[in-house]
Amino acid sequence: MTASIVAATFIASDGEYLEAVIEVEGQRLHVMDEFGGGQLAAGTQVRLELWPMTSELDDWDAIFGANPGCVKGVRRLDGWRYLALGVVTQVDPVICDCGLLQLENPFTTHDARCVGAYVGVTLARLDACLA
Repeated sequence: MTASIVAATFIASDGEYLEAVIEVEGQRLHVMDEFGGGQLAAGTQVRLELWPMTSELDDWDAIFGANPGCVKGVRRLDGWRYLALGVVTQVDPVICDCGLLQLENPFTTHDARCVGAYVGVTLARLDACLA
């Protein structure tokens, strides 16, 4: 996967390598704290790298049927799990533009007909570390 560098507001953390809450572009995200959030005061501005970890449990039909609204973004499922919604911009390797995140190789295909398709990919976890 490819990291996305974002400006974030720190909200809270359960501790290093546990769940933290940050705000990015007005959206609250629950992430794995790999940035030392426990040492920060709520409201602190930080530059973070977001690293999406795909779950690899989605099948082809689930991926290509998950985004009928043709949107880009992430929707929280539970904990730090998300559904990343976006559009396939290239294949071999597959790149999906999900707005806040760019997913590299969330699934594999060499079929150029997939470019432009709107998809949804489950993220098992969203990690955050200092940029």
